[in-house]
Amino acid sequence: MTYLVLAAIAAGFALIPFPIFPSWIVVAYMVVQYDLRLVPAILVGAVGTMVGRVGLVAISRVAGERILGRWSRGNLEYLHGKLENAAGNLGVGVLLAASPPPGGVLFVVAGLMRVELWLVAVSVFLGRTIGYTITVGGASIAAAALANQLRDAIGPWSVAVAVSIVVGLLLLVIRLDYRALLEDHRLRWNMRRTHDHDMPGGA
Repeated sequence: MTYLVLAAIAAGFALIPFPIFPSWIVVAYMVVQYDLRLVPAILVGAVGTMVGRVGLVAISRVAGERILGRWSRGNLEYLHGKLENAAGNLGVGVLLAASPPPGGVLFVVAGLMRVELWLVAVSVFLGRTIGYTITVGGASIAAAALANQLRDAIGPWSVAVAVSIVVGLLLLVIRLDYRALLEDHRLRWNMRRTHDHDMPGGA
């Protein structure tokens, strides 16, 4: 039962697009507090995180279809095509597995770019399994104390700041004209309201 709770908590954390604190701290905290076996806890935490991240990407895909205009969708599809051509699925998978901060934003963008869900699932599971093995195995007791401190530090202001950062980053990602950046080597921002006839690089 405790392992199911761990999986649910890990999934819930991974489903949140803005940063709270690193998920490995949650896994390490549970290992110490409930005397869980390390290997099963790492695997369960990785599965939970995988489920949450896949859910976040899936929600972002649906939201993108409803919210983004044609220009923004075409702009992100262009970037996705360039990334796949340059690095292939392996390169995209490695980026998702590494999940550089802020990881939530990365997976929202992956959803908007319509990255395949199977690639997200495999990448997150492998990345979190390796990451948790390194971090949780060597720092469980310290992480438990740190988790208590971070939990006490989280409040309305910290959440508001985190949400503001995520929204700002997403606006920058969506509004940056990638065709102009990659082909013309210049920064161009599409800050006006997009319409169905707009296309990346258009006037």
